[in-house]
Amino acid sequence: MGEAVVRTITGSRLDVKGTLTESSLREDSLRKVNYYKLEFRVESPAFHRHNLAVCCARGGRLYTLNAQAPESAWPNVKADFYRIADSFSIIS
Repeated sequence: MGEAVVRTITGSRLDVKGTLTESSLREDSLRKVNYYKLEFRVESPAFHRHNLAVCCARGGRLYTLNAQAPESAWPNVKADFYRIADSFSIIS
């Protein structure tokens, strides 16, 4: 699933490459929601970015959170991005 999402984000452009580096599932059995966390890189000749996304569906709606930073900044923001991603939840 994660690789399909990354392919959709990068599209069919030949000069943009997306690489999934990590994925995980967090289940909220109380609210009956699954959260899919994806860490991936998107690279082109013009940029190198690191992304952390969380996706879930509930009540026929798709909810997403995406945080991204230049690859060079990733080591400095990684812990904060993961803290934000891990706190993302549907509350109603």
